[in-house]
Amino acid sequence: ATMPSTTRTRTGAVGGTGVRRDGRARGARALFGRPVMAGAFAGLPSRRIAAGSCSSSRSCLASSRRGFAGGSPLFATTPAMATSQRLRRAGVVRAKPDFGDRIIASVPYLLPLLDGLRYGRFFFKEFPQTYFLLAPLQPLIKVYYTLPFASLVVFFALYYGIVNNYNFSRFVRYNAMQTILLDILLIVPSLVENFILRDIPKTGTYLQVYVSFYNFVWLYVLVCVLYGVAASLAGEKARLPGVADAADRQVPM
Repeated sequence: ATMPSTTRTRTGAVGGTGVRRDGRARGARALFGRPVMAGAFAGLPSRRIAAGSCSSSRSCLASSRRGFAGGSPLFATTPAMATSQRLRRAGVVRAKPDFGDRIIASVPYLLPLLDGLRYGRFFFKEFPQTYFLLAPLQPLIKVYYTLPFASLVVFFALYYGIVNNYNFSRFVRYNAMQTILLDILLIVPSLVENFILRDIPKTGTYLQVYVSFYNFVWLYVLVCVLYGVAASLAGEKARLPGVADAADRQVPM
């Protein structure tokens, strides 16, 4: 007489679990638009995704996000994001680079400065007093523009000697890569000058456009270089507009 009662109790328990699992599977099917194995949701509370609990796709999505917030692979963060979040919660501050790395990281910014110097000719005519700021670099500028292929040699020296040299810290390699990308970016105004602005008359409004174009390129390069050098010397990570994200992707840890 006792065995049938026990059997019915177990059957009811198993049946109830099956109903809850089927409900979760139906809820997941309504959310994701395809069948999902009921066992995949067996360990989750039934309140997270249940059949008929979502009145619309938006509410389903909100419900699923709330339900999976505790570590589901569907909404998992990357290891780098998780590490950064743990450091912020723990109040840990990363150590700044040493003084030697700061100096080395600031030197490559001379490359885009020297290559972009030709775009400052109208700016220096209008503000001649600013040209004296480059007086300490006059010997280097003379050598750089005298030697043939100097720009190309410095370019590859930075890329293979620093960016691909893992004896340097990532801070140094990142800044070197950023200066290389900034130097490559100067190809764009060069193409604009050679193919668009070459045939326009250098008088009146056209001359003003030409001068404004040169001044814009020079000021962009100058601000980027000053910001990059200042941030490097301070031990901070400079993020130059237009090249920072690409530099991050190109330089591994």
